[in-house]
Amino acid sequence: MDAQYIPAYKPDSTEHHIADVEYWHKGNLFKHLEVSLTAGTTGIGIDLAAPLSQYVQIRLGYDYMPRIKKKLKFEVYGDGTAPVKRDDKGNRVETAFDKITAYYYEVTGREIPNEVTLAGKATMSNLKLLVDVYPIKYNKNLHFTAGLYWGPKEFGRLEQTSDSKQALTDIVAYNKAYREAGHDDRIADYGLLSIGMGNYSHNFQQGVAKRLLNANYQMEPTDDGRVEVSLTSSAIKGYLGLGYGGRLIPKRNDWKISAELGAMIWGGTPSQTTHDGTDLSKDVKDYPCKAIKVVKALKVYPVLSVRVAKTLF
Repeated sequence: MDAQYIPAYKPDSTEHHIADVEYWHKGNLFKHLEVSLTAGTTGIGIDLAAPLSQYVQIRLGYDYMPRIKKKLKFEVYGDGTAPVKRDDKGNRVETAFDKITAYYYEVTGREIPNEVTLAGKATMSNLKLLVDVYPIKYNKNLHFTAGLYWGPKEFGRLEQTSDSKQALTDIVAYNKAYREAGHDDRIADYGLLSIGMGNYSHNFQQGVAKRLLNANYQMEPTDDGRVEVSLTSSAIKGYLGLGYGGRLIPKRNDWKISAELGAMIWGGTPSQTTHDGTDLSKDVKDYPCKAIKVVKALKVYPVLSVRVAKTLF
């Protein structure tokens, strides 16, 4: 007589305990399979699961994060200083940015805005190998999970948008004119235009030439008007989690639902590397953008997911 299949985490506590014992004998491993769909902070995914023993289940799957963009505003600095400055009475004070933009308007007839829009998006995708452990005998609701995620090192990106294309092109054009200006030219003392990303950290300043010891990190667009910040971590990430599940449909053990809370372990502070090679997480401080601060502070990535599973056989 064939052994009866008892799902890996059925909600009943004792109803089928005799069948459980009969089922989990040597030779029945991997003879049962379930497929599931997941959704959460690692994206949307699919996985296959099979029992290893009465208390252990193994899962193999894939998660993909939809490429949803979030627009962020960054100030355009003139000569390493903010574009807007006020005195103690609240009156506007002329800045290097004001001088630069006034000059550029006279020459080209175009205005350079004091901020540009960049778009942040997640690029995360991972294969996952997870092991679920059910510590309570005859109760397959609570489970602990451990395993590995593996995927591209880049999990996010910050880049220019179509809205900022003209502004970035004008910044490049002005900077080229500034570098080519003679000592007697009007703009010789105006300085460069850059995108405000923060100040150089003390450790970074100690390792560069004195001419770079300006407190402000001046990030310029590339010659073709691009701005990029790549967010990266280790390709292989450890994972630990805690979950709870039960029947999705009453009186049916073949449909299950569970929720899980855990942490993906980056393997260190994530890097945020710009197109000029500067790591914002390591080389820069005093960030004007909260998103950059948050990424730097995340030593682990929080995982919250919901899983709906169907037993195939």
